Amino acid sequence: MDNTTTLYTILDTRFGLEEARDVARYGCSGGVSDFIYSSELYDFFDDHEEDIENLLDEYDVTYQQLKPDFETMQQIREAAVWFAVEVFCQHKVERCEAEAA
Repeated sequence: MDNTTTLYTILDTRFGLEEARDVARYGCSGGVSDFIYSSELYDFFDDHEEDIENLLDEYDVTYQQLKPDFETMQQIREAAVWFAVEVFCQHKVERCEAEAA
């Protein structure tokens, strides 16, 4: 994931393994500290937009697919951030489980 190195480094610092497992299993929509409020999500998207877009490209996912019924650009930003966080957490769990095996 060369295109998301900065994003993944930041998220790796933010998420421990147990919380990453929870996010990988249940997603972000139920509420994940630091990724709940619109202002937090807006700022995170603004700071990491290029990395998030690279991740979307890597997974061949469009903004429209993330939030087909969007009404505002903020809803798209939030869905994109949650997607990036969820993908990161899934990778972290997979990586840790592979290392433990």
